[in-house]
Amino acid sequence: MKQEPQIDQILSGGFESVADGGVRSFTVDALSKRLAMSKKTIYKFFPTKENLIHGIMHFALDQINSVFIKVMKEEPNPVLQYIKIMEAISKFAGRTPVHKLVELKSLYPSIWDHVETFRLSQQRNFYTILKLAQEQGLARDDIDMKVASVVYVNVVNSTFQPEFFLKHDLPISETIRGFVKVVARGIFNEKGRAAINQYYEHNRV
Repeated sequence: MKQEPQIDQILSGGFESVADGGVRSFTVDALSKRLAMSKKTIYKFFPTKENLIHGIMHFALDQINSVFIKVMKEEPNPVLQYIKIMEAISKFAGRTPVHKLVELKSLYPSIWDHVETFRLSQQRNFYTILKLAQEQGLARDDIDMKVASVVYVNVVNSTFQPEFFLKHDLPISETIRGFVKVVARGIFNEKGRAAINQYYEHNRV
């Protein structure tokens, strides 16, 4: 095997392991058995467990970033771009139990800092989507979309922390979907909301 496929295999399998069991119980030994790959091979690319955890989280965030790129390229309707991206994020975030996210944040604060930086860095993408929706007559024209996008990512980042979901006993995916509906009703106009309703009629989540 070439080096890159091996790395992708390690990171993909590592993400599944971390999503299922959390970072505390994650071991290179267990991953080695899961992948039918020697520990020596894994350590060749990732010398320590911490290196591997960092690599796995970068891999996960790259997956989310690829969703932005793919949806914004292939979906012509900016309103549906917003819905599809947030749906993908809600499913991705809901993959891991809340208490496992608390564990990640507690044990690897530098990784969680990177997660927050990544969230905030998506402001430009959200601005592009919302501004395009406005230009196409799908969003309210009395909203400054730059301000809206900045507020949006900061509200998401500051509110949607593991402790928030744990404290209020809220399921991650359903909470994000509910938040998206509230935001959509406030930003998009009747034409934009009709596109969302039509999408949901054909794509039950």
